[in-house]
Amino acid sequence: MKKVLFVNGCIRGANSRTLRLAQRLVRQIPDAEVEVLALPPLHLTPYDAEAIAERDALSASGAFDVPFFALANQFRTADAVVLACPFWDLGLPSMVRCYLERLCVTGLTFHYSSEGYPVGDCKLQRLVYVTTRGGYVNNDDPALADHASAYLQSLCKLLSNGRFDTLAAEGLDIFGNDADALLHAAEAQADSMAAQFWA
Repeated sequence: MKKVLFVNGCIRGANSRTLRLAQRLVRQIPDAEVEVLALPPLHLTPYDAEAIAERDALSASGAFDVPFFALANQFRTADAVVLACPFWDLGLPSMVRCYLERLCVTGLTFHYSSEGYPVGDCKLQRLVYVTTRGGYVNNDDPALADHASAYLQSLCKLLSNGRFDTLAAEGLDIFGNDADALLHAAEAQADSMAAQFWA
């Protein structure tokens, strides 16, 4: 049985279309023990100078088993992570960014080689970013670019050798579009992804 960490960064709770799509995927992943991490109740805030100093001191002393690094340790031991959050101002909601900030711990989730190149220390086989978008993305247009996927793909490669994918439903708020049909189409993609999840 593989450990799947489902990170729920859906601000609108039960009314979230992103949550619906992500749950469709997660429910069908075979051979999986799913651990759910809901971000909204954590009320994460950005690191301040005091938190950074504490992180650096703990990291330098190798004290990685303390509660300060609980989220990083949880991520580090997952075989796969499904991160669900809405596409937000060309990127990620701030609470998700605060969560990701806690995952980058030198000496725990990654280290530097003798050549100065970062090497991931997480066992992650796969990171899937699940999102919904009111409009459409176009990475050739800075005003429509998907910075969230690009950032998460880079983070995946920093922390692991895992595969990165984005599962998205988009155009949901465009006048004249059938939002239900678009969401159903994305759910069909989720079904196919789940069936071959560990391949």
